[in-house]
Amino acid sequence: MQRLLLLLGFVAGLLCAELENKLSLSYEKARQAVLNAEEELITGAQITLNTQESKVDDLFMQYKLGELAQGFRNAEQNAAGMHFFKAKPLIERSAVFRFLQQMPKGALLHAHNTASVSSKWVVQNMSYMPGMLRCTDAQGRSRLTFRRSPKEHGCTSQYVSVAEERRNSIDAALYDANFEKLINLYTPVPELEYPTITAVWDRFQGMFDTLTEAIFYLPAFRAYHLQLLEELYNDNVMYAELRISLKTLYDASGRTFPREQTVREIQLLNDKFVRLHPNFLGIKVIYAVWRGSDAEKMRENVKMFKFLKKTFPQFVIGFDLVGQEDKGKPLFEHLSVLKDLPTDTRLFLHAGESNWYSASTDINLLDALLLNATRIGHGFALVKHPILMNAVKRRQIAVELNPISNQVLHLVWDMRNHPGAQFMALDIPVVICNDDPGFWNAKGLSYDFYYAIMSMAPNNAGIRVLKSLVFNSIRYSALSDKEQQRAYQLLTSSWARFIDKVLQGRVF
Repeated sequence: MQRLLLLLGFVAGLLCAELENKLSLSYEKARQAVLNAEEELITGAQITLNTQESKVDDLFMQYKLGELAQGFRNAEQNAAGMHFFKAKPLIERSAVFRFLQQMPKGALLHAHNTASVSSKWVVQNMSYMPGMLRCTDAQGRSRLTFRRSPKEHGCTSQYVSVAEERRNSIDAALYDANFEKLINLYTPVPELEYPTITAVWDRFQGMFDTLTEAIFYLPAFRAYHLQLLEELYNDNVMYAELRISLKTLYDASGRTFPREQTVREIQLLNDKFVRLHPNFLGIKVIYAVWRGSDAEKMRENVKMFKFLKKTFPQFVIGFDLVGQEDKGKPLFEHLSVLKDLPTDTRLFLHAGESNWYSASTDINLLDALLLNATRIGHGFALVKHPILMNAVKRRQIAVELNPISNQVLHLVWDMRNHPGAQFMALDIPVVICNDDPGFWNAKGLSYDFYYAIMSMAPNNAGIRVLKSLVFNSIRYSALSDKEQQRAYQLLTSSWARFIDKVLQGRVF
């Protein structure tokens, strides 16, 4: 921020000097000085591209500027300014998107495990597992499970077998399409189906209630999380830190397992996957608890976190409070309990996921900083708080941007107005994340990167910005120094191979 003021002050001084006839400075030079000053501030400005990267940058910019020009001429083709549900077919035909899919993306630092796998996979695989049941609760919401526990599930209907329902349906494909709607917010008319933030959040949170119980059936849990790793790996993500609500696993006999077994299962799957994919660094766990919990439940969660952190010191890396901030309890209300956490606890706190200004929701940002958060989840409202924004930059606390999530959940419609654009303009530390891609017809991280470079970055920004975002994801991760060193080595190698691949004509 100080650098910005100095640069603008310098330009203003030149202009004043010209007006006083003490210095001859043309209008054009003054204009260019301001533009240059802004370019020196943006994310990636300090990166120097090598010869090969510069050639790729020239290629990339041809395609990027071509797509933006087409969108400028025809708003119906302007994917960068459209809602994801409407833009997705355009994005998938985009040369820029093909480039981003093949680009190494480093680490994913903000995602919730129970909404991170594509809904299509859930339908085609989990829903075909023997024993899946469905019931309806008092809100008319379907609950999916592999066990009968009507009190716990809040069922007001009988359980029905999903396999039998499908068999008895007129058309199995139509049944599957309707089944997918239970766990996917997609609609061709989001402005009509979700007219308010309350409407979309109610449906969104309801989908967790629909699906989560089924995921924690042990065979489903293993298959689901293996698919999660596959989807990340296939999208060229090399590492992830997942928010995980550690519910109790159960098996076909009705037996349940302690919550540490949930962590152990994820760790075993992770270790096996890493052995088979040596360029993938794996995942780590951020213990996520519902922010609406009362003090007693929160104390139980803190106690469980302490136990899990002691049992899995390298795998369970931090703590977060999740759920809609506008309706959940603010961080300040949980202060006494949060202070019971071990002093070395890393906090990855959702804060400022809101359009409100100077309400309890956006003031969560202040409490997150006072609690010494390692990173801030979303931080959408941070731009309204210049002192906090300056503190985030000075202390190098990364903001976990989730572009598509913020759009689908009603914080912003046109992604060019996302505050991430201002964060990047001022080089506020940011990382690109995907939050809950399975719930809005996405997969992997490439779609969010598309909006980051096409909507939030300046029109003339290319490889410097992308490379900065990619390498920042390792810099702001919770990897140890030794792990980070290896991550940088792997990422540098994969980045160089990608640059060569582009120049060989195998990407565009």
